[in-house]
Amino acid sequence: MNAVTGCTLIALLLLAPSLTHAQDTSPPDGTRIASAQVSGLELSRLSPGLREDIGKLAGTPLDRQWLKALAARLEDEQPRYVAAVRVTADPDGGARVVFVVARVGDAEYHANINARYIVEDVEIRGVPDHAITPEMRADVQALTGKTLDSELAERLEARLQSGFTDYHVERRTVRGSVPGRIRVVFQLTRTEESRWLRFEPLEANALYHSDQGWGAKMPLTISGRNFQIVPHFAVDVGDDLIEEYSGFGLRVESRKIGTERLGVFFEWSSFDQTWRDPTLAAIPANPRVPAPYRNRMTVTPLAKFAVSPRLTVAGGVSIAELDSLDESSSDSRMANAAIAAVRFNQRWRPASRARHDFDAVFTVRAGTRALESDLEYERYLGQADYSVGWATHRLSVSSMFGGLTGDAPLFERFSLGDSRTLRGWDKYRIAPAGGDRMFHTSVEYRHRALVLFLDSGSVWDAGRDARVRFSSGFGFAPGPVFFTVGFPLNTSEFRAVFTVGLRLSTASVGIQKN
Repeated sequence: MNAVTGCTLIALLLLAPSLTHAQDTSPPDGTRIASAQVSGLELSRLSPGLREDIGKLAGTPLDRQWLKALAARLEDEQPRYVAAVRVTADPDGGARVVFVVARVGDAEYHANINARYIVEDVEIRGVPDHAITPEMRADVQALTGKTLDSELAERLEARLQSGFTDYHVERRTVRGSVPGRIRVVFQLTRTEESRWLRFEPLEANALYHSDQGWGAKMPLTISGRNFQIVPHFAVDVGDDLIEEYSGFGLRVESRKIGTERLGVFFEWSSFDQTWRDPTLAAIPANPRVPAPYRNRMTVTPLAKFAVSPRLTVAGGVSIAELDSLDESSSDSRMANAAIAAVRFNQRWRPASRARHDFDAVFTVRAGTRALESDLEYERYLGQADYSVGWATHRLSVSSMFGGLTGDAPLFERFSLGDSRTLRGWDKYRIAPAGGDRMFHTSVEYRHRALVLFLDSGSVWDAGRDARVRFSSGFGFAPGPVFFTVGFPLNTSEFRAVFTVGLRLSTASVGIQKN
């Protein structure tokens, strides 16, 4: 029974006694009650006292006022239900009593609560008291001491939202200090977009790629207002790098060190590598590619500074130890790099109500002897994303480019052909050992859960020809679950690559590889 049907039934039953009385078929008060029962709700959900009082009705004189009192007690115990009393004549001259109970929906529930309880107090949380305007205080006073006026509460909520644009406003109703009274709380929470610094996101996912198999990342976030601890685990992850890796790490980040403009970031991780046969076969043929490794342990401390809420710079180091692929050897190499990054993001909503988002980041990683690195290299990566959304539609355009010089380790080399880039291609067919040059663009249109996309890009080594590849396809993304089918376009081989999985957040773009 839905809420509308339930309330309609209750209304009809409430009218039933008067209709039957008009026809002289409803037993008058004082008639002996032959039976009493509850319909629409299990008796076990009622308190022992109420069950006992309903059970004692049989054999007593009919008293409609007492029946209404019992129905009111039932509603008090079960706030999401409404109850009506139906009294009919028994063939033996007695009366039959039925308490008809129906569940109401959220709107009906709140209307029922508002009609019955007095507002004891109104509280605005999350902003300083001196920031509350006289108009807001007047609305608070108007709400207090009477049943909740939904229109006035909505007006105050709208006034708070327009007065505190950097906050999200939530209205909650809680129990008062005595029965029959409620408290209304307006909780204001600062939005992430308004903060000077934002936490570096770490995606939780479980992915299946028809060419590359299964993989999963599992972060466990422990977060406060300005502090975050994220232990994370990886199992056979091969979506973002040439290597397939498994292991664990720990990320600690604070976005307020004395001031909201300054934050620190620290991550430790240890991953074991599995290499595909095409990669192992391609490495000896390319003298620019250093040898593969068995384990990669990385320590990354960084400092972040917000020039403005839109512009952030970061700097630090990455200390990586690469164990030899030969398990009998204790040899290892260091790939220690200095890191610098600058990031700009902007979100705006013009009068047309379309929502625009822009994000751009440029990162430099330089392996240097000054940090006792065995591998010297420089790596540049730039990425920009723009999207516009209106109603149930969203159009996104993204691009990225990268280059590296020197003896960069394999985890720094570029690859395309995964669940986000050149969807429809297999990265182990494009560049099994990665490349030192890369560019990629993507155009994606979404309508509700439907996704259509066109990708293009190339990954290659300097001095060699760069082949630009294209792919297109479609997908469905109802929430965090997604399914994508991609087709390579400029190839004589007709094939389809599908990816299915779960993503719980947006992947980090910028200074962190994993």
